[in-house]
Amino acid sequence: MINVLHQALPAWVDKKMGILIRDLADDAESHARPIMERHLAKWEVTEDKEHLRLYFNPCQFVAIPLLNGPVIFSEEDYGVLMVARDNQGQLEYRVSFWS
Repeated sequence: MINVLHQALPAWVDKKMGILIRDLADDAESHARPIMERHLAKWEVTEDKEHLRLYFNPCQFVAIPLLNGPVIFSEEDYGVLMVARDNQGQLEYRVSFWS
């Protein structure tokens, strides 16, 4: 997985990304969450390789878990979609990258 990230993500730095985090718990509220649109300023994998950090600016980031569930990349009409599931936290992270 780490090799895939190192191949895919450099092309998306300074591009737009949309982030949607869904709560998959049985007792989660069912209303739709808004998609956060940001520019990808930089990215890094944590030293323990458990999370991918997607930075919006030098200080703010979202941490995507890499080890608690599957991480899938797919080509879409608009760009690339990354879906990561945190089975332990019962969350799904959907990150779209486009130009």
